Amino acid sequence: MLRTLFIALAIFSLTSLPAQAQGALETAADAASRFGPSVGQAAPALNVMDASGAPRTLDSLMGEEGVVIYFNRSLDWCPICLRQTLELEPHAEAFADAGWPVTVLTYDDADTLGQVAERRGLSLTLLADPDSRTIDAFGVRDPIYSDPDHLAYGVPYPITFVIDRDGVVVAKFWHEAGLGDQRGYATRISAEDVLAAVQAR
Repeated sequence: MLRTLFIALAIFSLTSLPAQAQGALETAADAASRFGPSVGQAAPALNVMDASGAPRTLDSLMGEEGVVIYFNRSLDWCPICLRQTLELEPHAEAFADAGWPVTVLTYDDADTLGQVAERRGLSLTLLADPDSRTIDAFGVRDPIYSDPDHLAYGVPYPITFVIDRDGVVVAKFWHEAGLGDQRGYATRISAEDVLAAVQAR
């Protein structure tokens, strides 16, 4: 059984996998197709603040080749999201060296992200989208949380986009299919897999 289920349209082929694994990836691919821009489409505009409170746009995040944006739930109350970000941190320099700086976007506010960054020693760019405007612009809000009073209202479903210098999505990484109570969000693609994909471009 695959360690993680993901879609990286520019790198991997379903035909090279066993039939059972192909079915699982096809399910993930179907789910991914409903979330966010497709590979080959332009990414929406991004207007958020980083953990220091500075305004950031897509252009300001770009490296020589583009940028990798992890949409994540919360670094405040989601231990899975925090663990993934901590695992990503040691690879941030390698992403940047490859020309693809990596960033993590959540619905947390800038103050919360700043506190997490200081407490956890995070140097990678953290982006605050407390009103979920960018999350909605990308079309990645988790629909299972429809109650405005729910703690998770406005969170994105964990998904990662690789966006080139022209603002085009060139790869899209989807975590295990299954929204909300199905806990698909609990399985995350590894930083090594995403890094290997951008280094191979």
